[in-house]
Amino acid sequence: MKKKILFVYAPAGPPLDYCLPKISERCEVITCIVSKPSPYNKTVLVRYSKEIHDLTVMSHDQVFDNVRKILVDSGAESILTFSEFILREVAEIAVEFGMRGVGHNVDYARNKILMRQRWAECSLPQPKFVAINNTNDLSRVIDELRTPFIIKVAYGAGSIGQQVVKDIKEFDSAISRLMEAVEKARNLGKHEHTELKGFPKLIAEEIINSSTDSWYETEGFGDYLSVEGIVKDGQYYPIAMTGRLPTIEPFTEVCNFAPCILNIEKKTRIVEIVTKAINALGLENAATHTELKLMANGELSLLETSARMGGVAIACELEIAFAVDYVDLFIRTLIGEDFEIPKFESTPTGNAAASVAMIAVDTQGCPWLGERIFEPEKVDWSGLTESEGQVTVQWSQSVSSGSDFPPYSTADGVMNYAGQALVVSDSAAKLKRSVYRILDNLQYYMPSK
Repeated sequence: MKKKILFVYAPAGPPLDYCLPKISERCEVITCIVSKPSPYNKTVLVRYSKEIHDLTVMSHDQVFDNVRKILVDSGAESILTFSEFILREVAEIAVEFGMRGVGHNVDYARNKILMRQRWAECSLPQPKFVAINNTNDLSRVIDELRTPFIIKVAYGAGSIGQQVVKDIKEFDSAISRLMEAVEKARNLGKHEHTELKGFPKLIAEEIINSSTDSWYETEGFGDYLSVEGIVKDGQYYPIAMTGRLPTIEPFTEVCNFAPCILNIEKKTRIVEIVTKAINALGLENAATHTELKLMANGELSLLETSARMGGVAIACELEIAFAVDYVDLFIRTLIGEDFEIPKFESTPTGNAAASVAMIAVDTQGCPWLGERIFEPEKVDWSGLTESEGQVTVQWSQSVSSGSDFPPYSTADGVMNYAGQALVVSDSAAKLKRSVYRILDNLQYYMPSK
């Protein structure tokens, strides 16, 4: 008999139409919806859930009181979410009911202030930072950090609201733009559920002097990457590394890909730092997504980690590039099965895959020349990639067909995305060419408004 698992849904994580069928194969899924899904995702939830409880009209406190009641009434033996913004509540419920999950230290993996403080105690490489717990702390940033510095939401994700301050005169306007983005994110269910009102906790960090020098031998790769892993019974297991293309100003991500083409010696050094970083947080059972900046002379700096799976189509990339079912590894960890986790990148397939943002800006940061309608089904993807990449639109991570393509805003981070595309090639070189063609030419293939 399948074990029952309670899935607390909010937008985020791997493609729902990819991960939920996998979960339902192993477990009986009872779903609590806490943020309104798109019509497409609602269909997926209905198809693969044994029960569905729509809690979207309730207050925050009512939502999680009801999640507790449903957990008990359903007889579920595990609880999970893929959403960063409700991870803390779900982890705390798991602790409360004696279930496997992130554990007591979940806030180390959610609150960037606590994370940085813990890594500082362990002398791990990271930028100088200042915690902004309330408006009274804003003056400390100007006094303690050199420009340029970046201001982030401490409980944020997806680059939402991030502001780069190059001159102190820009500070007040940067805070105003950040708060506008936070309010927009709150309305879309893409903000920490425990901070739905008032001034959010922020963190300011000096800009990392990043560089791909001494790392990549060819141009066109980004100066940061991530390591995807699993923590099982307190032990960290690195699974694979995903590379990046350069971000768009200020730090909006446009593409990640697997395999990362760095050699094994360089990857080993990165994984050693990541392992120390994860171990410092004292997590129990979780998927992890850890981001780092590359620096000159082989140096590294930690950006952040999350006690959840990486978003967009990272899980799909790992299956395509390494034959690793990351979703199933995570679920088996949560439900307490005894199994062996594969060694780091031990089963390469020879194929390559990327998550590509459909975003109204090219790789140089230039906004599109005119307004477009999001109708990816009308795009000649084979022509756009010159037949070097097979493209699948990730409808579970996209707006509905026929929607206006959102204009690019430097403060909106992932809220700039009209959607995501999964691109697959039979070599890393073909994949890179395909991704650049998509990002630089998609505006000419999407219908004009």
